[in-house]
Amino acid sequence: MLWQTGKKDMLDLALGLMLFISALLSLHSKDTMKSGVFFIIFGFLSGLIWVRLEAPDVALVEIILGSAITGLLIFKLVKGSKQKDLKAFTFTRLWAGFISFLILIFMLFHLTTIERQDRIASLVFENLHKSGVDSAVNAVLLNFRGYDTLLEVGVITLAIFGLLSLGLKREAYYWDNPLLKGFSRLSLPFIVFFSLYITYLGTFSVGGAFQGGALLAGGLVLFALAGQALPLKASIIYIFTMAGLGVFSLIGLLYALLGYGFLTYPLELSTISIMIIELSIWISTAFLLYTAYSGKL
Repeated sequence: MLWQTGKKDMLDLALGLMLFISALLSLHSKDTMKSGVFFIIFGFLSGLIWVRLEAPDVALVEIILGSAITGLLIFKLVKGSKQKDLKAFTFTRLWAGFISFLILIFMLFHLTTIERQDRIASLVFENLHKSGVDSAVNAVLLNFRGYDTLLEVGVITLAIFGLLSLGLKREAYYWDNPLLKGFSRLSLPFIVFFSLYITYLGTFSVGGAFQGGALLAGGLVLFALAGQALPLKASIIYIFTMAGLGVFSLIGLLYALLGYGFLTYPLELSTISIMIIELSIWISTAFLLYTAYSGKL
């Protein structure tokens, strides 16, 4: 037993060390392309660490979004751009290091002096039957703390449209490969179906709208990488990108007007309300990330 525990500790230590090294290499690499590669490695290692923390839903999003899609965005931005050797002033580095050191000391002090209290998880499980879903994660995200999730959806939406407002026009990054073209066409329907399944799975297990949306975004980006355009009008893509924020807000306002309170679902309608919100976040997340890659609606 001690040997088994020791091996797990060694694995966690190795993952943490590799994560730290990949972050340093990504930040301090003079070549932008190499920095992007190390960033992808960082995202993949983060996903593995989330698996070790028994959070496979977060790990799925981290690997798909934080590693794959973000990596592709980095490569797209790097292509055709001129390399610049940016050097920070010594004073700036010392100041940043000093602030980071103070934050580290504060966190270590807080972790060693914090009093043991009842975890909020017990409250969540006690009231899970009132949420409309069987998954504690989705109960928190879409019911007990719905305001936070609504703001997160709003931040993602504003960030993507802020990116589009910059008007940066770059050469499309794609691989002119007939094999990739055929594979992306054949795999896209299966990716759509599986992403919907991941979204549905979030009602009673790991998964959810953000995870399913990130998976669908990966399929759409793969389709675009093959040099293919989605057969959708710009107005339809715009509606899809705004669906999450729009539907989430409208349902909250509807229940507020009916006297239940903003984002306070009646028990008999909580399940269907959360499912509608999840579907809207699923399609919105997918097309927001795809829009970030394509650079246009």
